[in-house]
Amino acid sequence: MTSRTAAPKIDFSLKREVFFVVVGAILGAITMIIPKTIFEVEMGLPYYISWVAFGHIVGVYSSASIVAGIGIHMATAVSIGIVIGIFLYKSNLLNISKISNGLLYGTVAGFAVFAIFFIPVHQFVLAPEIARTLTEADPSMTANVASEQIARNFVSIISGSIIMHQVFGLTLGLVSSSLSIKFGSRYRCSICDISFSRIDSYKRHIELIHGEKPIKQKRIVILGGGFAGIEVLKEIQKTFQNDVGVDITLVSKENSFLFTPMLPEVSSGTIETRHIVTAIRTFCKRARFYEANVDSIDLNNKSVMISHAIGKYTGPEFCRSHTLNYDYLVIALGGQTNFFGLTDVARHAFTIKSIGDAIILRNHVINMLEQADVEHEDDELRRRLMTFVVVGGGFSGVETAGELNDFVRDSIKHFYHNVEEKSDSRIILISSGERLLPEVTEDLAEFALQKLRKNGVEVILNCRVKRASTNSVTLEDGNIIYTHTLIWAGGVVPDPLISSLKCDHDRGGRILASDDLTVSRYSGISVLGDCASVTDPNTGRPYPPTAQNAIRQAKVVAYNITSNIRGGNNTKSFNYKTKVL
Repeated sequence: MTSRTAAPKIDFSLKREVFFVVVGAILGAITMIIPKTIFEVEMGLPYYISWVAFGHIVGVYSSASIVAGIGIHMATAVSIGIVIGIFLYKSNLLNISKISNGLLYGTVAGFAVFAIFFIPVHQFVLAPEIARTLTEADPSMTANVASEQIARNFVSIISGSIIMHQVFGLTLGLVSSSLSIKFGSRYRCSICDISFSRIDSYKRHIELIHGEKPIKQKRIVILGGGFAGIEVLKEIQKTFQNDVGVDITLVSKENSFLFTPMLPEVSSGTIETRHIVTAIRTFCKRARFYEANVDSIDLNNKSVMISHAIGKYTGPEFCRSHTLNYDYLVIALGGQTNFFGLTDVARHAFTIKSIGDAIILRNHVINMLEQADVEHEDDELRRRLMTFVVVGGGFSGVETAGELNDFVRDSIKHFYHNVEEKSDSRIILISSGERLLPEVTEDLAEFALQKLRKNGVEVILNCRVKRASTNSVTLEDGNIIYTHTLIWAGGVVPDPLISSLKCDHDRGGRILASDDLTVSRYSGISVLGDCASVTDPNTGRPYPPTAQNAIRQAKVVAYNITSNIRGGNNTKSFNYKTKVL
């Protein structure tokens, strides 16, 4: 073993780990109340006597002494938790990222608290106070009788206390260990660039993968960092977090996960970009990540060719390529904007697919407002600048038109006093379908249509865009809309790589998926999301390319891969009814 693998890289936070111990100590203090109460009642003592005595010790002699006593008990448990937690992690004597280590730690902690804390406190402080409290509760009992009763039960008190403190310690160890494994330290292999939640899993990984006789791993490669790919990753990681025999890789051309349904809100400035962007590496705990383009997929030889640019330059001479071999391949590459062969539209239109698109669009709209305000004396130019055309009647187009309408009209009211909101500004939504939002029910689509029109959006149905120029959009019926802003949200088409794969496709180029989301004639390959054509058994039509469908498909894919790796034949079929509200 090289020095590079001798010690893991640990993602460690002392505050976080001590917090887990404190939580365990609090829960332990709560659970030990149960045996404590049982033992005191069996000894003939009132169940509340210890809490009253604790309250008296801190000077509370009213009816609130019970509450004060319980508060002292909990504060003591927290203090013990902090001390033990700091000692544990500073001394590095025991790593509790194993349940067995956590239980061992709890057992030792319970005995330590019993011997170091309880015995002296009970003998010199608590026992005399309990005797005084008993005489106050029962005036017929003398101090000597109360002391004798406590002395007679000394063995029972000690035995019960040992059990109580073991309940405390085991609860403390189990809870703190579980929290540490789930949310605490990560042990990262510097060679594979993957991390484990448990130190024993890391050590097993080093031995079995980087040792003298490495085992053969099951390799899972996920292509795509959108809703589908990330959800598969999360499910697979959760299942195989501590299984060193499984290797997981995610490839995405972007290093961030984008919540695309809220891109229109970014384009209007309603929310900030950071609200819908998450670094993909935050999801990749147990998986390695490559920010790269997928150049080719060899379905027969089970390999994927990826590449990335070197420096800021583009071109073959500035690219590096790598080959990834797989046993299980998940294709979730999404789609790209579909211009339906209209090259002039592609040249002049804005798109709404990425965070960069949203920022560019927002800056352009503000620029149009500024220009219209400057050119307010030229009526024709002002109206042209204030005309915004959105193409696409799906979720993206409808949401973009609504957000843009609110943004433009509110901006005119507050800042652009040389522009008339009602007479100058036009937000036009064009859809080729008979209704908006084909993914939802007709009544909901009709509601959306009436809401848009009520707010001032002009909606044109059953119409397609034929041409576009720098200052106009021509419709197929011959009408021309003069505008400097064309926003295209007219649908998606699979990446050419997807269409070129030697498997079955639908008319749009998407891969035809079986009901269990696998690709026919090829083993170990699953496809989902926008690049997959999955037939809805309830309607007989393909599922629409929405995020909610992609997320549910991902769970099915992850389940089926898990079942196959574990040698089972129990696979699931995808059958999901789209939620519209």
